[in-house]
Amino acid sequence: MIQAKNKTLIKQSYSAEIKNMFLMFSEYLLKIATERETSLKRKDFEELLKIAVDNLSFVDSGSVLMSDEDGYFYYVAAYNHSYDILDKIRYSPEEVYMRRFKRVYVMKHRIVDLLKKLAAKLGEDEEVIIEKFKDKIESINNIKAFISIPIRYQRRIIGFFNLDTWNDEEIFEKTGFESVAEMIGDLLSIAVERFELVRTVKEKNVEIDRMRLFDSLTYLPNKKFLVNYFEKYCEISKRLSSKLYMICFDIKDLETINRVYGFEVGDEVLKKLSKTLSKSIRRSDVLARVGGDEFAVLSLSKEAPFAIQKRIEENLVQLSRKLGVELKLQMGIVEYGIDGKDFDSLLTKAQERAYKKVIEIKETTHTV
Repeated sequence: MIQAKNKTLIKQSYSAEIKNMFLMFSEYLLKIATERETSLKRKDFEELLKIAVDNLSFVDSGSVLMSDEDGYFYYVAAYNHSYDILDKIRYSPEEVYMRRFKRVYVMKHRIVDLLKKLAAKLGEDEEVIIEKFKDKIESINNIKAFISIPIRYQRRIIGFFNLDTWNDEEIFEKTGFESVAEMIGDLLSIAVERFELVRTVKEKNVEIDRMRLFDSLTYLPNKKFLVNYFEKYCEISKRLSSKLYMICFDIKDLETINRVYGFEVGDEVLKKLSKTLSKSIRRSDVLARVGGDEFAVLSLSKEAPFAIQKRIEENLVQLSRKLGVELKLQMGIVEYGIDGKDFDSLLTKAQERAYKKVIEIKETTHTV
């Protein structure tokens, strides 16, 4: 009866400082989580450790372990410890195996494991380590127990927020701090989840933006992509003293192919045609699908790129023979600065020139 009463009095005596610490801890973490989109960093963990240690009379030091891509745990932050020492220690996934749903762990006499781990890492005896780093390991030697708070992401433990006591190995139980530590773990896990969600959304948005720049059928860049590169190529042409040309291609009879053989066949012709055009240009040229049956190329050259036109004509003959259809190619070439200085005017001019001249490819067979 008396013992139970004493335990209650001890908890009550620490209640105010625990409550105050938790309020400061949660406010700081909320501030980080709402004001920026980058994940928790070393300075953030150091500040959180400082808040806990400086405002809890029974906590004297702390550290944070996080896992890398291979599942190994390493120290990312420490307070009232020499980080130079902890930075040398790594734990394999097997060494930090914890029960999946346990929310906090109280460790006692952990100092022996830390020194052994450091000795093994440096390939020296434990006594040598103690002598060599005696000024830096004093805080580690003082640890009587520490409470380890798991940080979870998608129900997987990815880190531990550790708080040490140097006086009483039973203090975490006596003060009732374990329940508050569980809430700290929840807050840290929510923060990590939030930052990971932001990162994932950003990556998806980048992927979506990238997909918006490409044609879904041919996988070639689309008109928007070509517009984005137009200004860059204008600048490059000035620096290299080269001329910038735009070539517009319009393949006729695709409508006829769609009507006679079906849209699936027409789509296959477009796919093969895009590959043919890709093989006909140089690596420095940018090819894009700018319409249903229209393609355009940006090309840097000292002179008009008629060589590209010739290669396309030759490759189109082979494609026509392979597909068994008669394809008609319309092509127009314009020069930046002479025929226009903005993308739309150059494209319009190139299209107008393409429609004036039709190059007939007369290699045919009876089937597609």
